Amino acid sequence: MEYRKLTILFALLFAALVNHAQDHKLALADGTAEQLYNAGDWKQLISFVNSAVTDSVDSPALRFKCGYAYMLTGNYKAAISQFNQVLLKDPHNAASRLYAYYCNTYINNNSAAFYNASHLDTATLHAIKLSPLGLTDAAIESGIKLPANDERDNGFFERAGIGLRLSWRLQLDQSFMFFKQNIFRAGFIDYKNQVGKTDKQTEYYARLKYSLTKNISLLGAYHYLHTSYRSNLNQSNLGLFGVIYDTRYIDLQGDFNWGKLIDKTLKQYDAKIDFYPLGNLNLYSMSRASILNLSGTKTFIYSQSVGFKVVDKTWLETAATFGNQDDYLDADGLYVYNSIDPTKFKCGESVFYQLGNHALLNLNYFYEKKTDIYRAVKYNQNSVTLGITWKF
Repeated sequence: MEYRKLTILFALLFAALVNHAQDHKLALADGTAEQLYNAGDWKQLISFVNSAVTDSVDSPALRFKCGYAYMLTGNYKAAISQFNQVLLKDPHNAASRLYAYYCNTYINNNSAAFYNASHLDTATLHAIKLSPLGLTDAAIESGIKLPANDERDNGFFERAGIGLRLSWRLQLDQSFMFFKQNIFRAGFIDYKNQVGKTDKQTEYYARLKYSLTKNISLLGAYHYLHTSYRSNLNQSNLGLFGVIYDTRYIDLQGDFNWGKLIDKTLKQYDAKIDFYPLGNLNLYSMSRASILNLSGTKTFIYSQSVGFKVVDKTWLETAATFGNQDDYLDADGLYVYNSIDPTKFKCGESVFYQLGNHALLNLNYFYEKKTDIYRAVKYNQNSVTLGITWKF
């Protein structure tokens, strides 16, 4: 019995010594981090805290200072990761909530930004002029398609969109679109005056995005299309459901599209990876693989884009899409590629320019390889789109 008591006593003594040593190491780490924080030595502070955490010396105070340093050096994804660690142990840490909100807005992650805003107090929300109901953005774009085909006139595309915050966790994006192009068919008498030669399409698109947690969002979208061509009228309805999962440097998305597109049954499965190696929008890539099942015919389509910040307020983005894009859905089902002639390959360049604090201008150029469905003739098409987005 005495032996057992001595064993317990030594165990308790050893645990107390280890705990005291750990507290001492943590106190030293907090002191060093505080000095680096006050000196504004952000890079050294990041390195020091990461080393301390690796050595099992961790605390919300260390994580907060590291997150703040990441934020000031522009690595917003890493900063969010650190602030999330603080909030795991201290959910009511207002400063971490506020900085996590700002960092998510800097990388255009409104879902996570508004999720964190929902935990801020009324005074802070009033100071940053934010409420659970409001406008998030408005956008317009206009484009022209220039086909190298004598039997195809130029095509014209218009879109107007509006974004709404319905609650802290729920966002609604809506777009109204119109497309028009004259399609001719050789062999017809006076074929340029054929009745109903114009291909017209009017569209309505709505997307709901719900923040399930700070890094998981659910997507739901609906797309209505009214198509008229050669006196034929068609109404199409498409739906989408998806999930987005945000990590420190990679965002993952999986979604499923389904519906009836004119006279075809459509199912499309997408897997998407967004990569931010610097934790911001200075360099990023978006990779998307899709399986399109069109009335039983399956097609694999791969899309890749890479963007980077060229100079202050200016970004360039290069994109390419491989595969038969006949009735292909892009951008969460916003764009439906159901033109008369299918696209076999597409590549292009986009320029984005930040005009002030609210406006973002974008100019897009795309080159496409297409096939004339009536003559089985391949031809090229160039398109240019100009747009502006206003963020509220």
